[in-house]
Amino acid sequence: MIVRLEAVIARAADSYRPDGRFLAVLRMAYGLWILLLPVDILWIAAVPNEFVNPRPGLFGFMDSVPPEGTLIALTVIRAVLAVLLAVGILTLPVSILMTAVLMTAAGISYSFSKVDHFILFELVPLFLVFAGWGHRWSFDAWWRARQSRPFLATRGMPVLLYAMTIGWAMLSAAVPKVMGGWLDPSRQATRGYIARDIAIGEKLGPLGEWLLPLDIDLFWKLLDYATIAAEGLLIVFVLTPTIYRLWIVLLAFFHTGVYLTLGISFIDYTMVYAVFFSPVVMWAVHRARRSRQTPIDASRHA
Repeated sequence: MIVRLEAVIARAADSYRPDGRFLAVLRMAYGLWILLLPVDILWIAAVPNEFVNPRPGLFGFMDSVPPEGTLIALTVIRAVLAVLLAVGILTLPVSILMTAVLMTAAGISYSFSKVDHFILFELVPLFLVFAGWGHRWSFDAWWRARQSRPFLATRGMPVLLYAMTIGWAMLSAAVPKVMGGWLDPSRQATRGYIARDIAIGEKLGPLGEWLLPLDIDLFWKLLDYATIAAEGLLIVFVLTPTIYRLWIVLLAFFHTGVYLTLGISFIDYTMVYAVFFSPVVMWAVHRARRSRQTPIDASRHA
């Protein structure tokens, strides 16, 4: 039984193993994303200390707002690390530090009772550096080649572990909904959130106010069930990469629906999900290259 499970895990990890060139592009894109779309944390300095209410955990010790100098330092360090990451200099320590800095900034901002799952974006460098996103098209790779050291292959196990982490994170979002009564046939939870946001003047998605008057009980209940299924079942398919990828596509539609109704953007999840589609993208690239070959080129490769 254990041997069979090990074989299943090994096959899944091999299927998740990304192409080194795809990882390199993702590394550069991630660094540029941090530089061009930085999350502002300087607003924290203006928050009164009375609002500090950290959740239990690493930042539970906080009892006051950090000084502005600390927040500026975090912003500058984040930008420097993003440049180093994009170029691929000291990729291993830089990636680990990047996750640490992003989590520190997020942890401070969450100390006012804000909670979400964007930590998955912050964990990208930690997992993908061990998958090998510094092995190609980086200063590190150039320096390694200059020293005539052997080429490093990418690994699929870190991506499998990341897939498990995402699955558990999504499950942790689904379980409270189930416990809170989202499966109750008489309750329309999604519609209730839209009504609440309208009542308190919260930001709504483009379709929020248009959908709220739609008085079709089956429609709203199916939205509740679909939300539970989309979030809660991802972990089930973690050892079947093809189905896992298809479920991520489903989640992308789910995230789009959340934005359209509630105005919550998941655009950062582009970086979270991208690595799982490396085999698909590289297959399409190779297929496109073969289709562009002339008959003479094709005969030479035959």
